[in-house]
Amino acid sequence: MKRNALTITAAVLTAAALLAVAGCQGGHKQTHAETGAPIAVRTVAVAPATVADQVEVTGSLHGAREAVLSAKVMGTVTAIRKTAGEAVRRGEVVIVLDDREVAGNIAQAEGALAQAKAAAALAGSNLQRFEQLKEKGAASQLELDQARYAHETAQGAVRQAEGAVSTASSYRNYAQVPAPFDGQIVDRMIEVGDMAAPGRPLMRVEDVTTLRLHVSMAETRASLAQAGAAVQVSVPSLPGRTWTGTVAEVVPAVDPATRTQLVKIDLPQDGELRSGLFARARFTTGERQSISIPRSALVRRGGLTGVYIADGNRAAFRLVELADSQAGDAIEVLSGLLAGDRVIVVPPATLVEGSTLEVQS
Repeated sequence: MKRNALTITAAVLTAAALLAVAGCQGGHKQTHAETGAPIAVRTVAVAPATVADQVEVTGSLHGAREAVLSAKVMGTVTAIRKTAGEAVRRGEVVIVLDDREVAGNIAQAEGALAQAKAAAALAGSNLQRFEQLKEKGAASQLELDQARYAHETAQGAVRQAEGAVSTASSYRNYAQVPAPFDGQIVDRMIEVGDMAAPGRPLMRVEDVTTLRLHVSMAETRASLAQAGAAVQVSVPSLPGRTWTGTVAEVVPAVDPATRTQLVKIDLPQDGELRSGLFARARFTTGERQSISIPRSALVRRGGLTGVYIADGNRAAFRLVELADSQAGDAIEVLSGLLAGDRVIVVPPATLVEGSTLEVQS
Protein backbone atom coordinates (compact mmCIF):
# COMPACT_ATOMS: atom_id res chain seq x y z
CA MET A 1 0.00 0.00 0.00
CA LYS A 2 2.75 2.41 0.86
CA ARG A 3 4.48 1.78 -2.48
CA ASN A 4 1.19 2.44 -4.35
CA ALA A 5 0.70 5.64 -2.37
CA LEU A 6 4.22 6.83 -3.23
CA THR A 7 3.64 6.00 -6.90
CA ILE A 8 0.39 7.98 -6.91
CA THR A 9 2.07 10.91 -5.13
CA ALA A 10 4.95 10.96 -7.65
CA ALA A 11 2.47 10.89 -10.51
CA VAL A 12 0.54 13.80 -9.01
CA LEU A 13 3.73 15.86 -8.53
CA THR A 14 4.89 15.16 -12.08
CA ALA A 15 1.47 16.13 -13.44
CA ALA A 16 1.55 19.33 -11.39
CA ALA A 17 5.02 20.14 -12.71
CA LEU A 18 3.92 19.61 -16.28
CA LEU A 19 0.84 21.77 -15.77
CA ALA A 20 2.99 24.52 -14.23
CA VAL A 21 5.43 24.39 -17.15
CA ALA A 22 2.60 24.39 -19.62
CA GLY A 23 0.97 27.32 -17.82
CA CYS A 24 4.15 29.34 -18.21
CA GLN A 25 3.95 28.97 -21.98
CA GLY A 26 1.13 31.55 -22.12
CA GLY A 27 -2.23 31.08 -23.89
CA HIS A 28 -2.92 28.19 -26.22
CA LYS A 29 -1.10 28.34 -29.52
CA GLN A 30 0.18 25.76 -31.92
CA THR A 31 3.44 24.25 -30.69
CA HIS A 32 6.06 22.09 -32.29
CA ALA A 33 4.63 19.19 -30.30
CA GLU A 34 1.26 19.73 -32.03
CA THR A 35 2.54 20.40 -35.53
CA GLY A 36 5.17 17.68 -35.32
CA ALA A 37 7.92 19.97 -36.63
CA PRO A 38 11.17 18.73 -35.01
CA ILE A 39 13.25 21.09 -32.86
CA ALA A 40 17.01 20.99 -33.30
CA VAL A 41 18.75 20.48 -29.94
CA ARG A 42 22.11 19.47 -28.59
CA THR A 43 22.40 16.95 -25.77
CA VAL A 44 24.98 15.74 -23.30
CA ALA A 45 24.98 12.30 -21.72
CA VAL A 46 24.75 12.12 -17.94
CA ALA A 47 27.68 10.18 -16.52
CA PRO A 48 28.61 9.81 -12.84
CA ALA A 49 32.07 10.90 -11.77
CA THR A 50 34.09 10.40 -8.62
CA VAL A 51 34.42 13.66 -6.66
CA ALA A 52 35.65 14.66 -3.25
CA ASP A 53 33.03 14.48 -0.50
CA GLN A 54 33.27 17.75 1.43
CA VAL A 55 31.93 19.48 4.52
CA GLU A 56 31.38 23.23 4.18
CA VAL A 57 31.69 25.76 7.01
CA THR A 58 31.53 29.55 6.93
CA GLY A 59 33.29 32.40 8.67
CA SER A 60 35.00 35.78 8.25
CA LEU A 61 38.50 36.93 7.30
CA HIS A 62 40.70 38.49 9.97
CA GLY A 63 44.23 39.80 10.09
CA ALA A 64 46.72 37.18 11.26
CA ARG A 65 47.71 39.60 14.03
CA GLU A 66 45.35 42.00 15.74
CA ALA A 67 45.95 44.53 18.48
CA VAL A 68 43.75 47.01 20.32
CA LEU A 69 45.78 50.08 21.27
CA SER A 70 45.27 51.82 24.61
CA ALA A 71 47.16 54.40 26.66
CA LYS A 72 49.20 53.57 29.77
CA VAL A 73 48.56 56.98 31.30
CA MET A 74 45.59 59.27 31.62
CA GLY A 75 45.59 62.34 29.40
CA THR A 76 43.73 64.37 26.81
CA VAL A 77 44.18 63.31 23.19
CA THR A 78 45.93 66.17 21.40
CA ALA A 79 46.64 64.55 18.02
CA ILE A 80 45.55 61.54 15.95
CA ARG A 81 48.07 60.91 13.22
CA LYS A 82 46.43 57.91 11.55
CA THR A 83 42.82 57.02 10.81
CA ALA A 84 40.94 53.91 9.67
CA GLY A 85 42.21 52.45 6.41
CA GLU A 86 45.72 53.92 6.61
CA ALA A 87 48.85 51.80 6.76
CA VAL A 88 51.25 52.05 9.70
CA ARG A 89 54.79 50.93 10.40
CA ARG A 90 55.99 49.33 13.60
CA GLY A 91 56.87 51.99 16.17
CA GLU A 92 55.12 54.79 14.26
CA VAL A 93 53.27 57.14 16.62
CA VAL A 94 49.53 57.13 15.87
CA ILE A 95 48.09 58.98 18.92
CA VAL A 96 49.59 61.78 21.03
CA LEU A 97 48.38 62.68 24.53
CA ASP A 98 48.82 65.89 26.50
CA ASP A 99 52.06 65.32 28.48
CA ARG A 100 52.04 68.45 30.66
CA GLU A 101 51.02 66.48 33.72
CA VAL A 102 53.79 64.01 33.01
CA ALA A 103 56.27 66.86 32.67
CA GLY A 104 55.14 68.17 36.07
CA ASN A 105 55.67 64.78 37.66
CA ILE A 106 59.15 64.60 36.16
CA ALA A 107 60.00 68.06 37.56
CA GLN A 108 58.82 67.01 41.02
CA ALA A 109 60.88 63.83 40.89
CA GLU A 110 63.97 65.74 39.75
CA GLY A 111 63.50 68.25 42.60
CA ALA A 112 63.24 65.44 45.14
CA LEU A 113 66.43 63.92 43.70
CA ALA A 114 68.30 67.21 44.11
CA GLN A 115 67.21 67.42 47.75
CA ALA A 116 68.25 63.83 48.38
CA LYS A 117 71.69 64.45 46.88
CA ALA A 118 72.18 67.55 49.06
CA ALA A 119 71.19 65.61 52.16
CA ALA A 120 73.54 62.80 51.20
CA ALA A 121 76.43 65.25 50.72
CA LEU A 122 75.81 66.75 54.18
CA ALA A 123 75.58 63.29 55.75
CA GLY A 124 78.88 62.36 54.08
CA SER A 125 80.63 65.42 55.52
CA ASN A 126 79.27 64.67 59.03
CA LEU A 127 80.50 61.08 58.76
CA GLN A 128 84.02 62.21 57.88
CA ARG A 129 83.99 64.69 60.79
CA PHE A 130 82.91 62.09 63.34
CA GLU A 131 85.50 59.61 62.01
CA GLN A 132 88.23 62.21 62.65
CA LEU A 133 86.84 63.03 66.10
CA LYS A 134 86.69 59.35 67.01
CA GLU A 135 90.35 58.93 66.09
CA LYS A 136 91.15 61.80 68.49
CA GLY A 137 88.92 60.40 71.22
CA ALA A 138 86.60 63.39 71.01
CA ALA A 139 83.56 61.39 69.83
CA SER A 140 82.00 58.18 71.08
CA GLN A 141 81.38 55.03 69.05
CA LEU A 142 77.62 55.65 69.27
CA GLU A 143 77.99 59.09 67.69
CA LEU A 144 80.05 57.60 64.87
CA ASP A 145 77.49 54.83 64.29
CA GLN A 146 74.68 57.39 64.15
CA ALA A 147 76.59 59.48 61.58
CA ARG A 148 77.28 56.38 59.47
CA TYR A 149 73.58 55.43 59.64
CA ALA A 150 72.52 58.93 58.56
CA HIS A 151 74.92 58.78 55.62
CA GLU A 152 73.70 55.38 54.40
CA THR A 153 70.07 56.50 54.79
CA ALA A 154 70.77 59.59 52.71
CA GLN A 155 72.40 57.49 49.99
CA GLY A 156 69.34 55.21 49.93
CA ALA A 157 67.13 58.26 49.53
CA VAL A 158 69.22 59.33 46.52
CA ARG A 159 68.78 55.95 44.86
CA GLN A 160 65.05 56.06 45.53
CA ALA A 161 64.77 59.55 44.06
CA GLU A 162 66.74 58.47 40.99
CA GLY A 163 64.25 55.63 40.48
CA ALA A 164 61.35 58.07 40.78
CA VAL A 165 62.90 60.27 38.08
CA SER A 166 63.41 57.27 35.80
CA THR A 167 59.80 56.15 36.32
CA ALA A 168 58.39 59.63 35.74
CA SER A 169 60.52 60.04 32.61
CA SER A 170 59.25 56.74 31.20
CA TYR A 171 55.69 58.09 31.38
CA ARG A 172 56.71 60.79 28.91
CA ASN A 173 57.06 58.02 26.28
CA TYR A 174 53.63 56.71 27.27
CA ALA A 175 52.11 59.98 26.09
CA GLN A 176 52.81 58.75 22.56
CA VAL A 177 50.98 55.59 21.45
CA PRO A 178 52.93 53.67 18.73
CA ALA A 179 51.84 50.91 16.37
CA PRO A 180 53.02 47.50 17.65
CA PHE A 181 53.67 46.06 14.15
CA ASP A 182 53.36 46.82 10.46
CA GLY A 183 49.71 46.79 9.50
CA GLN A 184 46.61 48.83 8.89
CA ILE A 185 44.31 50.86 11.11
CA VAL A 186 40.92 49.14 10.86
CA ASP A 187 39.01 51.07 13.53
CA ARG A 188 39.34 54.25 15.58
CA MET A 189 37.40 54.65 18.84
CA ILE A 190 38.55 58.09 20.03
CA GLU A 191 38.63 61.71 18.85
CA VAL A 192 40.88 64.70 19.56
CA GLY A 193 39.90 66.20 22.91
CA ASP A 194 38.72 62.91 24.41
CA MET A 195 40.21 61.71 27.67
CA ALA A 196 42.35 58.60 27.32
CA ALA A 197 42.70 56.33 30.30
CA PRO A 198 44.61 53.09 30.91
CA GLY A 199 42.66 50.21 29.41
CA ARG A 200 40.35 52.34 27.25
CA PRO A 201 40.48 51.14 23.59
CA LEU A 202 41.78 53.83 21.23
CA MET A 203 42.49 52.08 17.92
CA ARG A 204 42.49 48.61 16.41
CA VAL A 205 45.38 47.55 14.20
CA GLU A 206 45.56 44.44 12.00
CA ASP A 207 48.40 42.87 10.06
CA VAL A 208 46.58 42.61 6.72
CA THR A 209 49.56 41.22 4.82
CA THR A 210 48.53 37.78 6.05
CA LEU A 211 44.82 37.07 6.38
CA ARG A 212 43.28 34.27 8.39
CA LEU A 213 39.81 32.75 8.04
CA HIS A 214 38.03 32.03 11.32
CA VAL A 215 35.35 29.33 11.08
CA SER A 216 33.31 27.50 13.71
CA MET A 217 33.03 23.75 13.26
CA ALA A 218 30.62 21.45 15.07
CA GLU A 219 32.42 19.52 17.79
CA THR A 220 31.51 16.27 16.02
CA ARG A 221 33.35 17.40 12.86
CA ALA A 222 36.25 19.36 14.33
CA SER A 223 38.49 16.30 13.89
CA LEU A 224 38.42 17.02 10.13
CA ALA A 225 40.57 20.10 10.77
CA GLN A 226 44.19 19.10 11.34
CA ALA A 227 47.00 21.65 11.69
CA GLY A 228 48.85 21.97 8.39
CA ALA A 229 46.05 20.45 6.29
CA ALA A 230 45.06 22.13 3.01
CA VAL A 231 41.56 23.61 2.77
CA GLN A 232 39.69 25.01 -0.25
CA VAL A 233 38.33 28.52 0.46
CA SER A 234 35.91 30.62 -1.59
CA VAL A 235 34.57 34.14 -1.09
CA PRO A 236 31.03 34.74 -2.41
CA SER A 237 31.76 38.41 -3.12
CA LEU A 238 34.65 37.31 -5.37
CA PRO A 239 32.88 34.72 -7.56
CA GLY A 240 34.75 32.28 -9.74
CA ARG A 241 37.86 32.17 -7.56
CA THR A 242 39.13 29.76 -4.91
CA TRP A 243 42.15 29.81 -2.61
CA THR A 244 44.05 26.99 -0.96
CA GLY A 245 44.38 27.75 2.73
CA THR A 246 46.28 25.98 5.48
CA VAL A 247 44.85 25.10 8.88
CA ALA A 248 46.96 27.15 11.31
CA GLU A 249 45.22 26.45 14.59
CA VAL A 250 42.35 24.45 16.05
CA VAL A 251 41.19 25.92 19.35
CA PRO A 252 40.64 22.92 21.65
CA ALA A 253 38.01 24.62 23.81
CA VAL A 254 34.38 23.99 22.80
CA ASP A 255 31.92 26.89 22.93
CA PRO A 256 29.28 25.69 25.42
CA ALA A 257 26.55 27.75 23.76
CA THR A 258 27.03 26.59 20.15
CA ARG A 259 28.95 23.32 20.70
CA THR A 260 31.51 24.42 18.12
CA GLN A 261 35.27 24.81 17.96
CA LEU A 262 37.13 27.72 16.39
CA VAL A 263 39.39 26.83 13.46
CA LYS A 264 41.86 29.36 12.01
CA ILE A 265 42.96 28.99 8.39
CA ASP A 266 45.88 30.95 6.88
CA LEU A 267 45.32 32.26 3.35
CA PRO A 268 47.87 33.24 0.69
CA GLN A 269 48.51 36.91 0.03
CA ASP A 270 46.05 38.41 -2.43
CA GLY A 271 45.21 42.08 -2.93
CA GLU A 272 41.52 41.26 -3.43
CA LEU A 273 41.15 39.65 -0.01
CA ARG A 274 40.23 42.02 2.79
CA SER A 275 39.59 41.71 6.50
CA GLY A 276 35.91 41.20 7.30
CA LEU A 277 34.90 39.38 4.09
CA PHE A 278 32.53 36.43 4.41
CA ALA A 279 34.08 33.16 3.20
CA ARG A 280 33.44 29.43 2.93
CA ALA A 281 35.89 26.63 3.70
CA ARG A 282 35.47 23.08 2.41
CA PHE A 283 37.04 20.14 4.26
CA THR A 284 37.40 16.87 2.32
CA THR A 285 36.01 13.80 4.07
CA GLY A 286 36.38 11.19 1.31
CA GLU A 287 35.04 10.43 -2.17
CA ARG A 288 31.58 9.86 -3.67
CA GLN A 289 29.81 9.51 -7.00
CA SER A 290 28.37 12.71 -8.44
CA ILE A 291 26.32 13.77 -11.48
CA SER A 292 26.93 17.22 -12.94
CA ILE A 293 25.29 18.99 -15.88
CA PRO A 294 25.95 22.29 -17.67
CA ARG A 295 24.29 25.22 -15.93
CA SER A 296 22.83 26.24 -19.31
CA ALA A 297 20.63 23.13 -19.28
CA LEU A 298 18.56 24.34 -16.31
CA VAL A 299 14.98 25.46 -16.89
CA ARG A 300 13.22 27.55 -14.25
CA ARG A 301 9.51 27.98 -14.87
CA GLY A 302 6.62 28.41 -12.49
CA GLY A 303 8.92 28.26 -9.48
CA LEU A 304 10.23 24.84 -10.54
CA THR A 305 13.76 23.88 -11.53
CA GLY A 306 14.27 21.10 -14.02
CA VAL A 307 15.83 19.99 -17.27
CA TYR A 308 14.63 18.58 -20.56
CA ILE A 309 15.99 15.22 -21.63
CA ALA A 310 15.79 13.47 -24.97
CA ASP A 311 13.55 10.44 -24.49
CA GLY A 312 14.01 8.86 -27.89
CA ASN A 313 13.00 11.62 -30.30
CA ARG A 314 10.69 13.30 -27.77
CA ALA A 315 11.38 15.89 -25.07
CA ALA A 316 10.66 14.98 -21.45
CA PHE A 317 10.79 17.35 -18.49
CA ARG A 318 12.49 16.23 -15.25
CA LEU A 319 12.45 18.04 -11.93
CA VAL A 320 15.93 18.14 -10.34
CA GLU A 321 17.43 18.92 -6.94
CA LEU A 322 20.66 20.88 -7.10
CA ALA A 323 23.59 21.16 -4.73
CA ASP A 324 23.91 24.50 -2.94
CA SER A 325 26.61 27.15 -3.22
CA GLN A 326 28.25 26.11 -6.47
CA ALA A 327 30.06 28.33 -8.93
CA GLY A 328 31.20 27.68 -12.47
CA ASP A 329 29.61 26.27 -15.62
CA ALA A 330 28.86 22.82 -14.16
CA ILE A 331 26.40 22.24 -11.35
CA GLU A 332 25.83 19.07 -9.33
CA VAL A 333 22.46 17.34 -9.49
CA LEU A 334 21.49 15.51 -6.31
CA SER A 335 18.34 13.84 -7.64
CA GLY A 336 16.08 13.71 -10.70
CA LEU A 337 18.51 12.27 -13.26
CA LEU A 338 20.02 8.87 -13.90
CA ALA A 339 23.25 7.81 -15.54
CA GLY A 340 22.70 7.61 -19.29
CA ASP A 341 20.02 10.30 -19.51
CA ARG A 342 20.66 12.72 -22.36
CA VAL A 343 20.16 16.28 -21.10
CA ILE A 344 19.28 18.98 -23.61
CA VAL A 345 21.80 21.84 -23.46
CA VAL A 346 20.42 25.38 -23.88
CA PRO A 347 16.81 24.28 -24.47
CA PRO A 348 14.88 26.60 -26.83
CA ALA A 349 12.05 28.64 -25.34
CA THR A 350 9.58 26.82 -27.61
CA LEU A 351 10.51 23.43 -26.18
CA VAL A 352 7.72 21.72 -24.21
CA GLU A 353 6.95 18.24 -22.90
CA GLY A 354 6.52 15.89 -25.84
CA SER A 355 8.17 18.09 -28.49
CA THR A 356 9.64 16.21 -31.43
CA LEU A 357 13.43 16.46 -31.40
CA GLU A 358 16.18 16.56 -33.95
CA VAL A 359 19.27 15.74 -31.91
CA GLN A 360 22.38 17.31 -33.36
CA SER A 361 25.90 16.11 -32.61
